[in-house]
Amino acid sequence: MVCKFPKLTVVLIMTLVLTSVFIFSPSVLANSGSVGSAGKWTFMVYIVADNNLDPYVELDLQEMERVGSTENINTVALVDLLRVNGTVMYYIEKDSRVAVWGNWSSDFELNMGRPETLAWFINEAVTRYPAEHYVLVLWNHGDNWNGFGWDDTDHDYLTMEEIKQALSSVNVKIDILGFDACLMSSIEVAYTLSLTNKVDILVASEEYVPGYGWPYDKILGKLVENPGIAPEDFAEIIVEEYIGSYTRGSQGFSPYATLTAVKLDKAGEIVLHLRSLTRALLENIDEYRIPVKAASEKAERFWFGLWRQGPYIDLKDFLVELLKSRKDLETHIAHILSEWDSLVIARNSTRGPHASGVYGLTIYFPRNKQQFYQPEPYYESVPEFAEETGWHQLLRSILG
Repeated sequence: MVCKFPKLTVVLIMTLVLTSVFIFSPSVLANSGSVGSAGKWTFMVYIVADNNLDPYVELDLQEMERVGSTENINTVALVDLLRVNGTVMYYIEKDSRVAVWGNWSSDFELNMGRPETLAWFINEAVTRYPAEHYVLVLWNHGDNWNGFGWDDTDHDYLTMEEIKQALSSVNVKIDILGFDACLMSSIEVAYTLSLTNKVDILVASEEYVPGYGWPYDKILGKLVENPGIAPEDFAEIIVEEYIGSYTRGSQGFSPYATLTAVKLDKAGEIVLHLRSLTRALLENIDEYRIPVKAASEKAERFWFGLWRQGPYIDLKDFLVELLKSRKDLETHIAHILSEWDSLVIARNSTRGPHASGVYGLTIYFPRNKQQFYQPEPYYESVPEFAEETGWHQLLRSILG
């Protein structure tokens, strides 16, 4: 599934040329024992570009290089490409990068769709570059609760269960987990990540992520300016710099850009209240079917900029609309709404179709039975969420 929105053809051509010149230069092919010093932050980027996003890697690496690493900030990226075998871990310096592991050869071709690979990268980066705080950015296609990170060479990707498995196995707490990938800011994703007890804050988009992705130079620049910043404040800066870059900023304009920061320790409580609501709806489904469907149609929808057509709706917007028509559900809905601001600590969007009704997290709600049953979702990738809430059962009752 295509995630990042395509760039202009001219930019693609320039990127391909720059990538081929730099990545294949002999100076970066050999392994290096160089490591960064222990600091305040280690910023890790897991770049799964063994697919049609291969041409987009170089610009993001160059953005990171504009800032580089410092005595307080270490930036490291694991890069897998499509057009060449191999995988390389780069330590990002000012205006350059150093290969500290791997090579562009089949001997170092990693399957980035394996949870073991993700866990290895985190542990390796943390061992090489210990810090007080850690950021992990997952870079590639995103498909909400279905998963992330398509590796075309190995015909594999990471399900949400596999991401949970990888994070649960590492020996460190991640302060901020970001998705430079589409559609990953959902209650299903947030709850699944919360079960690891290894991630504090999720930063992700309800909508697609434009081709330029995150503005790494702007984000890392702010971190270098203030390395003592608290994780919650840095997460808010990521949100603001991302939206600013698409509001006729450094990356042009995108009418659909959204980004959210979520405190994952609050996700479990929200899900408990959602379970209570779902059970109440299922107990009287004949009475609630029409108002629930109507609320879902009024709620903001997301899916690659196809306004009003997507299978994901803004959860809070849906609940607000449902409460307008069914005051008898206030007990269940009010608990979620009252705790929303402690869950979603930062959110923003550009002034396009999603200028309103964007409250930070989506939930799966297809528009019709045909969309629901192609394929029929059983939430295989988020079984704990399915079991805890029964949301898929409600969808089947509403749409089936």
